[in-house]
Formats: sequence, C-alpha cells, structure tokens
Amino acid sequence: MNFFNESYGIDLFSLFLILVSSILNLFSVTRLLAGVILFYALYRVFSRNVEKREQEHRKFCMYANRFLSKFNKAIPSNLPVFHFGDCAPIFSNFKRWFNEKKNYKIVKCPKCGQRLRLPRGKGKITVTCKRCLYEFKMKS
Repeated sequence: MNFFNESYGIDLFSLFLILVSSILNLFSVTRLLAGVILFYALYRVFSRNVEKREQEHRKFCMYANRFLSKFNKAIPSNLPVFHFGDCAPIFSNFKRWFNEKKNYKIVKCPKCGQRLRLPRGKGKITVTCKRCLYEFKMKS
C-alpha cells in the first residue's frame, strides 16, 4: 500500500487523456492510438516523479486556458490532485459497513419510517422504535 502513497495520482490532465482515449477507442481505426494514450495516462497516475507530472499538468492548464480564453472561461490553477493514499478512509468505511451488514439487519419502522438496526440470528423478536415507541415483531 506504500506504493500508492508515493504515486502522483489523478489530475485534470490524466482525466483528459482518459476521456480522449475513450473517444478514440470508439473507432476501430484509432484503437491503437487510444491504447497508447490510455497507457500514458495510467503511467502518469502511478508515476513517482511528482515534479515532472506537476510540470506537465501546469503546461496542460496553460494550453487549455489559452484555448478556453476564446470562450471567456478558464481552468482554476488550484485544482487538487487525487492521491491514492487518500483512499484509506474510504476502504475503512466500506469495511465497517460490510461488517455491520453481516452482523445486523437494517429495517424501517412501519409507523414512522425510522431506520432500526437489529442483530442477526436472534429469531423472531419484538422491536420497539426509539422515535415513536411503536412495537412490532420482526424476524432478525
């Protein structure tokens, strides 16, 4: 997992290259070019040469802003780069959600719609809603 912490990540230029590659992949004549562009985009994403990738991104923004200035638009210079090291909280939240789904059953109160968490494997139990105090029987 340390590899992803040191890689450059996804920026606007990488997304642009992936989009161009996807469009070129629609036509059989340009599929090879699309593959080369996609390979370069993925190379940029996983590259460890951060300074070089930032320099390429600045150059891309400069040319894109030159083109967009004709339409009175511009790309902000402070767009964040998505680093794969930032994914750890996402995966831990998914793991917690998966474990909760395995151990608990989520049901709604028939009266007020409040979501309630019931332990799995307890058989038929009487559930009391904490919001409206409605009691109902449910298989857990």
